[in-house]
Amino acid sequence: MRLLRVLSVLLALVPLFGVVGSSSASLLAQGPPVVLKTARTIETVVRGAFIVADGGSLTLSGVAFGNITVEKGGSLVVRGSVHGDVINQGGEVKILGRVTGSVIKKGGNTVVDPQASVEGGAPLERGLRERADGTPARTPTGRL
Repeated sequence: MRLLRVLSVLLALVPLFGVVGSSSASLLAQGPPVVLKTARTIETVVRGAFIVADGGSLTLSGVAFGNITVEKGGSLVVRGSVHGDVINQGGEVKILGRVTGSVIKKGGNTVVDPQASVEGGAPLERGLRERADGTPARTPTGRL
């Protein structure tokens, strides 16, 4: 986990120099969000917002600079880092890595692993940040 945090800090400089290491130009969107309707795995650094639509899934093992929204019927697994918010609007979300923004549950199933890091302090609209055991996930400052 410490290595992931060190990597995240180093990669925080990436927006100053552009996106690195992606072979798919469609994942480097600077404008409107990229809508994912199929299964995708991202193991690199990407910049821009994503929407995981019905029937789509995203496994993020890399680093994403932007918000990720999961719609009803979509699924997201974060093993890497999201430098933005994760918004669940009715899908399946599992946070195993790091989210520097908030995890916002508007619907669906949201699980935050006990070893995960959620740093945002913005209030949740509905529901709580939930860990796999059902207890609230806490930010490093102990706030919900």
